[in-house]
Formats: sequence, structure tokens, C-alpha cells
Amino acid sequence: MTRPPVLLLVAAAACAAPKRVPRLWDDAELSTWATPVAGLGRPPTFASSAEYYAAPVDNLRTYPVYHPDHEPPGYRAFLLRQGPRPLIEPERLRTQADWIAAGERVFEELDAPDSRSADPRVLAHFSSAASIDAYRDAHHDVMTRDGILLDYRWVVDRDGKLKVSLSSCAGCHTRLMPDGTALRGAPANYDLAKSPATQLLLDGFRRILGLPLGAELYAAFGVPWLGDDAHARFRAMSDAGVEGFLAQETGEPPGTLFARFNGSLLYPTRMGDLRGIRHRRYLDATGTFANRGPADVARYGILVEYADLGRFGEHHMLPPRAERVRFRPADEAMYAMALYLWSLEPPASPHPVDERARRGAQVFAREGCAGCHEPPNYTSNELLPVEAVGTDPSLALRTRKGTGYYRVPTLRGLWYRGLFEHSGSVRSLEDWFDPRRLRDDYVPTGWRGFGVTHRAVPGHHFGLDLSEDDKTALIAFLLTL
Repeated sequence: MTRPPVLLLVAAAACAAPKRVPRLWDDAELSTWATPVAGLGRPPTFASSAEYYAAPVDNLRTYPVYHPDHEPPGYRAFLLRQGPRPLIEPERLRTQADWIAAGERVFEELDAPDSRSADPRVLAHFSSAASIDAYRDAHHDVMTRDGILLDYRWVVDRDGKLKVSLSSCAGCHTRLMPDGTALRGAPANYDLAKSPATQLLLDGFRRILGLPLGAELYAAFGVPWLGDDAHARFRAMSDAGVEGFLAQETGEPPGTLFARFNGSLLYPTRMGDLRGIRHRRYLDATGTFANRGPADVARYGILVEYADLGRFGEHHMLPPRAERVRFRPADEAMYAMALYLWSLEPPASPHPVDERARRGAQVFAREGCAGCHEPPNYTSNELLPVEAVGTDPSLALRTRKGTGYYRVPTLRGLWYRGLFEHSGSVRSLEDWFDPRRLRDDYVPTGWRGFGVTHRAVPGHHFGLDLSEDDKTALIAFLLTL
């Protein structure tokens, strides 16, 4: 399939309402979408179109969960009176602006249906400020300035019951900003609190697998075609052994990294930034999927929330009872959400374009940084072989998301994203340009690894030998992008 030029895609998304929503889970489109998996030599095996569209549609509105001290009077009774309502009503959408507005609502409201719970213990937790505050901190169960607890949703389910569920796309791609507002599409900087109520919500997923913890982790992350798969250790671990392993210090700032299904606990990736996604040709740090337009963004959302069955040729990672599409969203909902995401750009930087930043722009040009980070989007959009990058190759070679490549990241939005390197090993640009990170006794300021106290953060030697004045200027420039 010929990839349309990015500018044409942008123009099409900006000017005309879609006359027909494409069939998203299309076998022909899927056949050319994924990059082959490293060590396997072939792409993942997707659920067929017939298999996917045989699943029932889940199309329900959800609503914010407020901290009890901020919940509007009569809020829950009001939600119950609404009854189950459709998340999207495509027959009401007339213009492109209508579709984007509908997509924004889908992004904010889409939840994880398997987590929905009317368990009295869950409802009691979210009704008690003391119960919630016992587990809340600066990084867990964070609250906007309007009193909304990010990561949770109310939903009136098809049975008419009011339930709590976990947020889907917005849970990982919303950032709580210093002023208490939520920046949609940006990588999350918070996590779920480890409360009993949260555990009950997560248990909905675990009941589907029905596996011991060790086997569950291997099903999620194991790479059986590798003879020395580092994830194989989990299969022999007892539940207590897994819990002890996971309790080790990792250095990870809460909520900033994600061991997504088919990813890795051992080699995690940063939360993705969806702002400016229309300028990128590939999705994921390892370029696992092409980004040919909004339909591919919609497919990716479908895959990670509904349709990833863990199939890799003859390797089926899930038990048979779990290897099926349980339900699916409306194509119109996912396409509208993709149009909304396609419309997002990184917000303007608060950092000034002053004399220092202008000198940093000269350093950027002089040092040849634009060779990989070409303006105006500050990426070449290339996939680079791991040996060319020089950073830790584990994610690209030893996981199910491995392709043997790393995507050249965009530098736009560095000021709000935080964490650098694909596994988030350092927290600041100052750390990234510190040559000490190449030493084996270096203590990474971000992700270190389970039980790891020190290690090198290799690769990307560019800029390490600059003078301190040039480094300071370059960083000032990068923070303006």
C-alpha cells in the first residue's frame, strides 16, 4: 500500500467530515501494518476480521469519578437516572468539527469494560474521602483542580447498575500539569494507588486469564522463540516469589513507564505522547506499526484494549479461554477518537526563546542534530537498527515488541514529557548530556531495573563532549520546542 504524504493526510483530516468510516479491523490493511518481530521474522498474528466483528459491541458513556469532597450533590443519582447511554451516535455527526468533538469524548470516556465493578467494597472506597486519602499521594490516584480522580470512571452498565471502572486511553495518555489541569494526549505522570478497591478492579482482568501470577507474567511478556528468554524465570516463580520480585526498587517515577501486554516488565517503555502523532510514520518506540493515517491510530487503540490475543505464528501466549475478542467498540467511536488525536499538537512551551535559547539553536545546527531530528517536527521519522543507535538493545531484540529497530523520536514537547531514552533511564536533559551516564557505576535518575542500584545508560554520544556553556544553551533551545 502506498503511504499518503503526511501533508495530504493533515489537509484531509482538517477540511472534510468523513463520508464513510473505514472498516478498521480489515484483514488486508492488517496484513501490511505491522513490522516483523525480531527473532521471529514475521509480524504478530492478528485476530481475523470475521473473528473480531463477531464480538458484541460495547458503546457506553462513562463519567468522571470525583473525590468525595468535590462530588456535586446528587451526582450519582443523576447518573443512574441517565441509564446506559451510547458513547457515540454517528447519525448526529454532520461536520468534521462534530467528529473531532465526539472523538474527544471517546478519548476521555472510553473505559476498560473488564474492570467494571459494583462491588460494595469498591463503591464504599470511592464514597469515603478518608479511604481514598489513605492511599493517595503526589503520584497515585492524583486529582485535578476540579476534584476529578484521574484513571477512574463511573459507568451505568447495560444491567442498569452504577459501576466504577478504569480509564482506557486517557488513563495512560493524560498528564497532570503543575496547575492541576489535565493535558490530554500527553504521557501520564501518575499511577493507580495500591488500594484494595483498585485491586478488585484489576481482578477483573486476572479472572479472565485464571493463571498463577508467574504464569500470568509469562503469558504477558514471554518470548518463547528466544532460547535465553529473560522472562522465562517467571514461569517457575510462586505467587510470593513474584510479589517479592515486583516489590523491588526500580527507580521508576510512578506512572511514567508501562509494561504493556507484549512489552516487558524487564525492559519497559515510556508512556507514549500522542500529541503531534500525525507527524509520525511509526507507532511505538520500536516502530511496531505503521502510521498511515487516522485509521491506523484507531487500529492501535483497538489492538491494545480489545483485540491483542498474543498470537505469534505457532506461539499462542494466552490460555484458550482467554484467546478471543470478548467485545469491541464501535468503529465510528475509534475513528472519531483517532481524528481527535490527529488534530492535537504539542502545547506551546512556557520556556522563553531568549538569547541563550537562540545560541542553543546555533549549537543544534552546528553539531548536526538536524540529521536525525529534522525541523519542523524534529524527527527524521526513520527506524534505525539497534547497532546504529548504541542504546540498550533489549527492548528491540528481546521482547515481543522488538523489531530490531528504534524509532527516531521527535524533540517537540520535551519540556513537558520528562524521562529520556526509550526506557526512561534519565529524568532530565542535564542527565542525558552527562557523560558519566556511560559508566558502569552510574546511578540512573529514572528507570534502573528491578533491584538494580547502578548501571550504564549507553548510546547517543552526541553532545556529551560539548562545553558546559554549549550544553546549557542547547538544553535551553530544546525546552522551547
